[in-house]
Amino acid sequence: MTAAGRYAELAAAVRSFKAELIQASQFERLLETGSLSEIAGLVTGGRITSVEGQDSMPVEAYLVQRTIELAQRLSAYAPQDSRPLIGLFSKGFEFACVKEILRASGERVDPEDALRRLVPAGNFTVDRCKDLIESHNPNRVVDALDDDGLRQFVAPRLTGERGGLQAASAVDQYYYMKLWRASNLPDPLDSQSAKGLIGEAIDHLNILLALRARLMGLDARGASEMMIPVNYSLGQAFNELPEANNAQALGRILEKTRYVKSFESASALNVGDVECALNRNHARACLDVFAGSPFNVGLALAFLFLKNYELRDLFSLINAKANKVPAERVLNSLILRNS
Repeated sequence: MTAAGRYAELAAAVRSFKAELIQASQFERLLETGSLSEIAGLVTGGRITSVEGQDSMPVEAYLVQRTIELAQRLSAYAPQDSRPLIGLFSKGFEFACVKEILRASGERVDPEDALRRLVPAGNFTVDRCKDLIESHNPNRVVDALDDDGLRQFVAPRLTGERGGLQAASAVDQYYYMKLWRASNLPDPLDSQSAKGLIGEAIDHLNILLALRARLMGLDARGASEMMIPVNYSLGQAFNELPEANNAQALGRILEKTRYVKSFESASALNVGDVECALNRNHARACLDVFAGSPFNVGLALAFLFLKNYELRDLFSLINAKANKVPAERVLNSLILRNS
């Protein structure tokens, strides 16, 4: 069967779902909405119409669950050999939840504060998250994992002064290495399109991981151990990233890479600015995919990445409304609106 035949159903579904992504003007209208409860009603299609105080977790959990279901639906439309890769996106939210639980448990963060920083997903319900955080025992978190490979990968990293941080970093490493391996697809066009999007996302994450590790006080070796062992397009900069102890040094290291455009004003950047610039750069790459052939797995991956950025933007908007952050500051921080 031709690529068009294999991907016709998936391509049609992706284009339909992409049309429902929130547009820039809609973000502005949401921000102008009077209350947090009104926003909750709008973004959940009326499923949640009341929010207690500043607790946005039910809204965020609902949106994440809808995105997980969407990824699973797209996986069902895909050719058999591409399904595991698309399906991994739905697991990514659960892995992100596990990462925050491990960090909070290891660092003995107040459970209520920790719950405001994570979104329950998959097998990790609100009650289960709270119970694991309150235990202050990262080993219990690892025992609760239903992925044997992840459990074996994370467990050895629980010891030491920064056990919670190392374990959380190990979750990222495990997930993205698994995503990278899954992009080795039989069809060369599928593999190329998948590796392009996933590889760039990993490069971006490594830039952020190295910078955050240094800002937290880790030395170059410690920063290197936090990174994903995949070098897609960083070249020699991959080995130099752990030496960057501020955004300016990072900008100099990246001067000879394809990511330099994200750092044209490096002298004014902080880690939040770096993350925004990288996310917008990747979002533009995902949007560009829709200008090419739709008959490969890249179209679905591009959409799922965009959907994830939409979620981040919605979470930023919801939390800004809850904490009365100025509208201009929120709009300038959004990913899709500024891509």
